[in-house]
Amino acid sequence: MWLMRCFLGILIATQVSSSAAASPRKVELQKNLERNKARTGGKAQPIAWKPASKFADNAITGPKEPKYFHEPGVAAAGHYDQRFFSGFVNDRERHESLRHLIRSWLQWSQMQGVETWLAHGTLLGWWWNSRILPWDTDLDVQISEATLKYLAENFNMTKWSYDFDEENFHGTYLLDINPYWTNRRRGHSSNLIDGRWVDRNTGLFIDITGLSETHRAQRPGVISCKNNHRYNVKEIYPLRDVLFEGFKAYVPYAYDIVLVKEYRSKAFTLTEYEKHQWQPALKSWVQKNSTQPYTQFTLKNGKTIKIKREDPRGLEAVPQPSFMENISRLVHYW
Repeated sequence: MWLMRCFLGILIATQVSSSAAASPRKVELQKNLERNKARTGGKAQPIAWKPASKFADNAITGPKEPKYFHEPGVAAAGHYDQRFFSGFVNDRERHESLRHLIRSWLQWSQMQGVETWLAHGTLLGWWWNSRILPWDTDLDVQISEATLKYLAENFNMTKWSYDFDEENFHGTYLLDINPYWTNRRRGHSSNLIDGRWVDRNTGLFIDITGLSETHRAQRPGVISCKNNHRYNVKEIYPLRDVLFEGFKAYVPYAYDIVLVKEYRSKAFTLTEYEKHQWQPALKSWVQKNSTQPYTQFTLKNGKTIKIKREDPRGLEAVPQPSFMENISRLVHYW
């Protein structure tokens, strides 16, 4: 067992070093980072975990808080900010908007020395292939309560512009911190989200939630958000330095434990979800209608039959992963 752990440790180190190798695309992204940093005048102010503030143990009493963030009153529009919603975007536009959202957030947070890490479905997307899950409609990041306080006092309602020259893209984003962030318990469930990083062009957003030690006496070292996702501090810190959508990002130290607690172990093994299928050889989620070697037809008598399609993209044409690729995937289970 000890030898096995050493072997896996070497594989991890090799994988990390190879992923960090310089590439023309990474050089171009670094140029964008430096240019945007010069324009916004970012100052490094790293914030680590701090004990609960005076707000954390305050129980919510009195009348129900009014809901702060609002979504359009349209069916299936729950992942758009009402203020900037002008209509639904198609799947390609949605994916590109979310991709630029997270890249701009990662750039901005590093410029300002703001500590943040990937959470929920966004964290799961990183685990699979360091990309946004293709069916995601919004993104999630987490911060400490100390960072949340810092954002509320220094950057609330500020607008930021970013350029990505390699894609000829320009976007503007709003950082909006919920004024009820100081109530650190769930309360009336009207304001579970502490902040948003909003795309002013589409209305799509990143949900920002803070973690607080709300019951320090009863559960020391346990931190939670207002939606009752609980973590041990040691599961979050020290943060791991990773790449996500080509940019430097952070994930919880015990990301596997965090994901299993939220999605169970099937999150690591389920290879078909939301009309997508995981293709190991491609290291990507692909829509099933472009990978299935069969088309299903319904006959007049109600029975169904499968007819094989002559499609080079069919599953039988996808090469099987190599031994080393399988070992690399197994590293994530340790």
